[in-house]
Amino acid sequence: INNGLLPIVANIIVTPIISNNGSNCSGSSKTFTITVNPSPVTSFSLVGQRVCSDGQTAVVSLTSSTPDVSFAWTAIQPSGITGVSLSGTNNIPVQTIVNSNNSPITLNYIAVASTSGAKACQGPSETYNIIINPKGQVNLPSNQVVCNGLNTNTVNFTTNRTGGSTTYAWTNSLPEIGLNASGTGSIPSFTAINNGLSPITASLEVTPTYSLGGISCEGTKQTFTITVNPSAQVNPLVDLIKCGTELISVNFSNTLTGGTSTYSWSNSNNSIGLGESGTGNISFTSQNINSLPITGTIQVVPSFANGGQSCSGPTQSMAITVNPTGQVNQPSPQVICNTASTSAVVFTSDRTGGITTYSWTNSTPSIGLGASGVSNIPSFVGIITGTSPVTATITVTPTFTKDGISCSGPSKSFIIVVNPTAQVTAQADILSCGTDVVNVNFSSILSGGIMSYAWSNSNTSIGLTSSGVGNISFTSENNTSGPIAGIIQFTPSFTNGGETCSGPSQSMTITINPAAQVNSPSDQTVCNLGNTTEVIFTSDRTGGITTYSWTNTTPSIGLAASGVGDIPSFVGVNTGLSPVTATITVTPTFTKDGISCSGPSKSFSIVVNPTGQVNQPSSQVICNAAPTSAVVFTSDRTGGITTYSWTNSTPSIGLAASGVSDIPSFVGVNTGLSPVTATITVTPTFTKDGISCSGP
Repeated sequence: INNGLLPIVANIIVTPIISNNGSNCSGSSKTFTITVNPSPVTSFSLVGQRVCSDGQTAVVSLTSSTPDVSFAWTAIQPSGITGVSLSGTNNIPVQTIVNSNNSPITLNYIAVASTSGAKACQGPSETYNIIINPKGQVNLPSNQVVCNGLNTNTVNFTTNRTGGSTTYAWTNSLPEIGLNASGTGSIPSFTAINNGLSPITASLEVTPTYSLGGISCEGTKQTFTITVNPSAQVNPLVDLIKCGTELISVNFSNTLTGGTSTYSWSNSNNSIGLGESGTGNISFTSQNINSLPITGTIQVVPSFANGGQSCSGPTQSMAITVNPTGQVNQPSPQVICNTASTSAVVFTSDRTGGITTYSWTNSTPSIGLGASGVSNIPSFVGIITGTSPVTATITVTPTFTKDGISCSGPSKSFIIVVNPTAQVTAQADILSCGTDVVNVNFSSILSGGIMSYAWSNSNTSIGLTSSGVGNISFTSENNTSGPIAGIIQFTPSFTNGGETCSGPSQSMTITINPAAQVNSPSDQTVCNLGNTTEVIFTSDRTGGITTYSWTNTTPSIGLAASGVGDIPSFVGVNTGLSPVTATITVTPTFTKDGISCSGPSKSFSIVVNPTGQVNQPSSQVICNAAPTSAVVFTSDRTGGITTYSWTNSTPSIGLAASGVSDIPSFVGVNTGLSPVTATITVTPTFTKDGISCSGP
């Protein structure tokens, strides 16, 4: 044990003694020492320290009452602490220690003193504390934007620091906003002031100070702003008087800068064409469906926005008066005939409360009306020299005037049509045949309308009615034996736009020749090689010349296949076995004034009978008193009746001297001494249509 400050040396004397049977025998003593060095104690020159973060510590000198000692020290570094010397010998040096925590941090140094020499002794460890306060800290307040004349929000400063107290000092760069130039603690609410034309911004700087253990640590300053917007404003408004259907633009403005000005408005009368409310400038097409001027009162509320804060300003008003647009009632169109007078055109309007005037233009002055004019249009004589209707488009524009504002309205157009005088192209006289279709197609040089033609006929016996309208088409007739004529009067009419205009009448003659006619010739039948009777064609038509053409279906009879005029007598030819019939068709043509009119054909026949013929009968030889065979005559002729007559040269054989038809069986007679020959001669006759033709 050595509680002192210096080594303690104890001298130990050892004397040996031998004891035996009660006798103690001492020997020579020996001496040695036990030295107990003191434990060196560390002393610190300062009793702990408290400093601000980022502040300098003082040098801490280490001392000991024990001489000849040395010191070693180490630091335990807490989280959030930087700038610490972690170990060393002898004195603890000056340090700039940073505390990034929100509360004070204690830094502990462990120091140990040691002696040197043959027997070094280390003393007990000693602890030295340095407390590092954090700097003052203030949370950044939000910037404020307020309107002139309104209260700001109270600014209560806050901090993240704990374990001590934080105080705040602030300065204001712009006291004109209504806040003192400086102060401590919270910033109270105040009435913001800005009587200028643009936002003003005060910069407020707040300094936080953290205090603990008698140490005050000023922190980083924070700066925020309070912006005071000016009151919203709109430049004075001017009342407007406009026309209906006019584009009205009202552009609101002010002298403010540094923000965005907007405007909201309301309208007392949306019948002017503007909605009941809206924002921004006003642009609309005015309307007035009434006949009188109408007025809407516009209330405008300005707003000025900056920094997310919108500030209203005083309301202003203006009146928008909308005159009705000029209006004219639709004039009626007019259609007149050339040289006729129009009706006067009197323009009217349903507008009241002002004066309506009218101006007009005419697209076609050639009708007799000027190219333009004002007010009503008096009656005038329509003029046209062309061949089609002339349409003049009259466009009238109304203007309504009230309070010096003239408002034109939509134009109305109407037409004045002048139709030409009706005209019909002259028709040549017509010469036609009875039963022909007669067409009279009227025409005109006019166009652009509908032409019609009314006509009358002086002689209905030509096959045409006494009157009618339109083109003429009829099947002519003439039931007389000579030409007949009708006088046709025709009057043209031109219709367009519901107006019909007549023109001068004209006339023509339609002459109808009678259809040609031929009296029916008689049929003829002749025998082969017999002469025909001459055929003379006749007609009951008079007043012209009738000619005849004919055709023959069977030229083999000896007559040509066709011809004109009468047919003279000729020899009929038939080399065949049956009658040959030729059909003769005669067509008459009546000619008068160069017009030839065919008539209905008539047909008759010429029949040429063949020559009669009998087949050769067989000769017979019989005995006296024996019967003959009956003799039946035959012929190759057809198409008629063949009859037979016969004669017998020797009636004594028991057969009559003559007879007709077949010869029946009879008993032959010969009372003589030699054969008797009787020659029987038979003559054939072919009969057709009452004409009998004998053959060999």
